[in-house]
Amino acid sequence: MSELHNHTYTPADSLVKLVQALGYLLSLDDNKKMNRVKLIKLLWAADRFHMRRYGRTVSESRYYAMPHGPVCSLALDIAQLNRDFALDDDDISYISEFFTTDGYSTAMSKNPGEDYLSETDKEMMRKAYQVFNSAEDFDLADQISHKYPEWLQYKSYFDGGERSSQPIDEAKFFENPVGDDYFEEDKDVLDAAREVFIEQREIADSISTQS
Repeated sequence: MSELHNHTYTPADSLVKLVQALGYLLSLDDNKKMNRVKLIKLLWAADRFHMRRYGRTVSESRYYAMPHGPVCSLALDIAQLNRDFALDDDDISYISEFFTTDGYSTAMSKNPGEDYLSETDKEMMRKAYQVFNSAEDFDLADQISHKYPEWLQYKSYFDGGERSSQPIDEAKFFENPVGDDYFEEDKDVLDAAREVFIEQREIADSISTQS
C-alpha cells in the first residue's frame, strides 16, 4: 500500500505480479536493462514454457497478437510506463518506483521483490533467459515468435498490412510446430498441464457466470 496523490493506493495483484515478473527478468541482465522487444518476448517465452509444463502462464494476463508477435499487453504498458485505459496515474507512479524508460529500453532502478512469484515462475523465466537471451531482439520477435500457432493464426491478417492487436486464446500455447526444439515437452507432462488449464478455466467461467 502506498500514499500516492494524497490518498491511499493499493496496486492490483495482477499489476504487482507483472511488475515483479518484469523485474525478475531484468535482474538476470548484468545492467538490469533490456530493449523492450526483448523483455516482452522473454516474458512470452517464460509464459509458454510455464503453460506447457504447469498449466498456467507466469503473467496470468491476457495475450494479443501484434505485428511483432504475441504480446502480454499489460506487461508492455508497464514496460513503457504507458498510461492508458489499463493503467491510471497511481499505477504509473507505482511502476515508476521500480522502472525507468530510455528510448526503446526499460531499466530497473529498484527491485520490486519476488513475493508474488512462485519458484516455478522464476524457474521458467530463467529458462527463457538462458534459451533466448542471445537472440537478436527482432529475431526473437519476428523470426522465432512468429512460428507459433498463437501468432501464426493471424499471419495473413498482418501480412495484409493490418496492425490492430488480435486476441489470443492461451490454449494455443499447448500447440507446437512440427520439429520445434525450443518448447518441446514430454507428452505426459503436456497432457497433465492441459488438464490443469482446462479445469482452472472451467472454474473461472463458473465463477464468472454466477457473479
